[in-house]
Amino acid sequence: MVLCNVQCLERISNYLDVSPVQLEMHDNVIVSTERASSQKIEGFSTIIQSLIKNSKCPDLLGCDKEVEALSRQWLEYAVVCVSYADTPANAKRIFQELNTVLKDNTYLTGTRKTIADVTLYYALHSVMQELSHQEKAQYVHVSRWFDNIQQEEKLRQQLDLISFDLLHLFL
Repeated sequence: MVLCNVQCLERISNYLDVSPVQLEMHDNVIVSTERASSQKIEGFSTIIQSLIKNSKCPDLLGCDKEVEALSRQWLEYAVVCVSYADTPANAKRIFQELNTVLKDNTYLTGTRKTIADVTLYYALHSVMQELSHQEKAQYVHVSRWFDNIQQEEKLRQQLDLISFDLLHLFL
């Protein structure tokens, strides 16, 4: 199962308050058709960038060129790596990589939330939900980041709030 999928794009669209676009799968590539121009846009990352452009939050891609470039890199990372984190071996590698990056950062690109954080939250939610408390504790920086991100109700939408309470481990 691919985690960067149509459902993930629909959640991002809802979060950005952008009218849902028509999304289809063609040969394992997500294709969007823009309503106004009937132009087709292909690819997960490209569709997200188009959604941002049509939203009221264009700075969610980044507030400067460096952060924009980092956000785009993270979107590609989501497609190439995170999308396949639904297997235990891939998930472990992804969480180790993210844990290293988030050791010194509040968010993936630094000190402000970007579309990269939103995208990885939606893509990883089902995987995080399956982790035990001990596994979450192994990835303390990812857990801190994820718990911080999920506190925004608008972002969480109908997704379950995942518990990171470690208190019961010490009883």
